[in-house]
Amino acid sequence: MKETVLRALFMWLVLFIILQPIFTYIDYLLDLQVKANTSYITQKAATEGRVTDSMRSEVIANLAAVGIPEASISITSSTASVQQRKQRIDVYVTASRVNLFPYNFSGASQPTRYYGHGSIMSEYLD
Repeated sequence: MKETVLRALFMWLVLFIILQPIFTYIDYLLDLQVKANTSYITQKAATEGRVTDSMRSEVIANLAAVGIPEASISITSSTASVQQRKQRIDVYVTASRVNLFPYNFSGASQPTRYYGHGSIMSEYLD
């Protein structure tokens, strides 16, 4: 009986050790998606001179498609008005981080949000 209980407890530990790298990789891929979509919306904003509502909804749909809740996605820009050519545009995309880790092996707290920042010069021509 004792051996069966020890084996059962040991299997849970092995399962955590096996799953932790998989969860870390999924977390990395979600972070990469936020950064890639930040780059995408920043490049599109350069030609428009600002971040439009259609760009915002497109990025929110892209991130929701990979499993990030729509309500937790925030897209902000340094300006609401159209920037003329050679003016800087900053775009920030943040989304809540999905807690994938069953156990935190380190003592440090994990970040609570994915974060992406892009900056580009406006290419808007009137």
